[in-house]
Amino acid sequence: MKGKSNIIIWGLVLAAAVYCGIYWYLNRESMEEFRETTVLVEEDSHSVAEDVEEAESALDQEGFLDIYAEVSSEGDVDVKKIKLFVTGRNAYFFLPSYCDTDSVVLRYDEQQFLLSMDAQVVPSGTAFHADRGDSHTLMIAKEDGTEKSYEFGVMQSENLSSIFITTANHSLDYIHDVKGNYEPGHLVCVDASGNTDCDTALEKVKLHGFTSLSVPKKTYQVDFSQAQDLLGMGSALRWIFQANAYDKSYMRNKLAYDLFQGMTSGYAVECVYADVYFNEEYAGNYLICEKVEAGVNRIELTDNPSEYTADRTKGQVIEEDDMRYVDVQDEDISGGYLIETQSLLVSSDLLRMSEEDCLFVSDSGRYEIRWPKEISKQQIVYLRRCMQQIETQVAQCDTEEAYRELSELIDVDSFAVMYLMDMITNDVDANAYSTFYYKLPLAQGGKLYAGPVWDYDRGFGNEERNVQVNVNGYRNGLCETLYQNTFFRKRVQELYHEVFLPLSENSLRTFFEDTSAMLAASVRMDAARWQNNLDRLNYSYDSFEDEIAYLRYYYQERALIAGEQVNETGAYHMVTFMAPDGSSKSCFIKDGELLTSSIVSLMTSAFGCDVWTHENGNVYQLGRPVWGDMTLYGRVEVLE
Repeated sequence: MKGKSNIIIWGLVLAAAVYCGIYWYLNRESMEEFRETTVLVEEDSHSVAEDVEEAESALDQEGFLDIYAEVSSEGDVDVKKIKLFVTGRNAYFFLPSYCDTDSVVLRYDEQQFLLSMDAQVVPSGTAFHADRGDSHTLMIAKEDGTEKSYEFGVMQSENLSSIFITTANHSLDYIHDVKGNYEPGHLVCVDASGNTDCDTALEKVKLHGFTSLSVPKKTYQVDFSQAQDLLGMGSALRWIFQANAYDKSYMRNKLAYDLFQGMTSGYAVECVYADVYFNEEYAGNYLICEKVEAGVNRIELTDNPSEYTADRTKGQVIEEDDMRYVDVQDEDISGGYLIETQSLLVSSDLLRMSEEDCLFVSDSGRYEIRWPKEISKQQIVYLRRCMQQIETQVAQCDTEEAYRELSELIDVDSFAVMYLMDMITNDVDANAYSTFYYKLPLAQGGKLYAGPVWDYDRGFGNEERNVQVNVNGYRNGLCETLYQNTFFRKRVQELYHEVFLPLSENSLRTFFEDTSAMLAASVRMDAARWQNNLDRLNYSYDSFEDEIAYLRYYYQERALIAGEQVNETGAYHMVTFMAPDGSSKSCFIKDGELLTSSIVSLMTSAFGCDVWTHENGNVYQLGRPVWGDMTLYGRVEVLE
């Protein structure tokens, strides 16, 4: 029986196998179709996933969407539209200080977007209360079916005026493409109360600066069609919108300009903070500044104001004998003149100037002519001769008689103020870039003035070259050379006590607290707007508050060193490093302390010297205390 059972079982197994084989054969095409369908489904699923990922990636891109907040005020300003800014999973409306947060209206194209806030659909035209600091979930669905959820908040400035600029093409792309490109436009300036400060046409909006061109937050120059009194600073045609992109404190330029204005009797740049919008997009916190130029309400160098606005004749530019001038016949050399230093350090520095800029080279540097707009050969030969004479007499000014003769050529007080500015700000560009001099017309005495000051966002310890508070990040210029004269040092000392100390103890005493309180809300908006571009910045600290604390510390320390130096207390000694080409930098060492290897290495890197020696030729040895002022001379070792 057992054998019979086994036969039956195996017979059933064989029958089942045959049946399966026949079924597979008869249905093989259907099975292949099933497999293909399965693969297609899997591929379609993958494709959908990719589409969703791509859609979300597109929504993740930083930028502005055509979703608007319409803002108004109780003042006379018209309703303004401000675009929604998205970055990653966050979305913001950046509102001006004057905005009535109870009357914000949401506007968008419902054919393009559908918005819901906290799971409630928000149609276009909906008024909503924009509470600062509140967080909402904003869902944005696009016409292509993609959607994304954002953490949405409203940010609003305080205290500051707002400037709205509309360019001809409603875009900055062309302006940003190449320096020199410009567009006309329109500007509306609204004060913090919501009243119109300025509403007029713009002749030009263009980029400004050189180093700042490489950072996302740009600096701009705006030219009015007719002179305008912007933010109470007096009427003028041209204004600079400084981005302060390298300065997390936002204060270095303002501090320097206010400091100089308080110390000088000559012209000084005025400036006011504002929130700036381009083409309905928030551009950030800006310092609105007068441009350093000759003109009415600026550096007045002629009795004929029409000369300031006269167009260039665009004569042929001629270059010869280390000077560049225009082929015009103008033998009147009486002046005045405005010139700016341009470094001779590297050939790339020439990129800072256009091929049409007039210039000359003296023994000490390169000077670009800022005014007059065109300068003849007779004028530039005269001006170069004057600057060369001043440079020579400054270098040889070691007696009272030499000092008296020099004082007939220069305004001594302006040079003394500039010496203090260099000392206290420790700006790395001093005496290389953005250092201005102006020469009055001969009818007004024809003296050369140092100033006005400009561009201090990398001063006050905001760069690796000046982060050591006792090391000058800048190369010595005319003021530092002149400081070797006893009588000039005395005048610097007098101005330090008579002008700087009262200014620092009174007008600037609350500068940091007052300015930080005024800027706080605007700075938070600026940081949110530019948060994905932090690699552009040079600062050391993560927060606005910490950077201000550092700036205050650095300012106080440099002021202390300046005081000790000009008062000749002996607490600090000046160590000057002199390069073979005659250029030099200095540092300040406390009495009895060591000149560190890090300082020597920094100077070695700055000048490319291999060895530093004393005046007698003996090689300087590290590890010895500094007991007095000292000059070290650089030497390049030639390897055979």
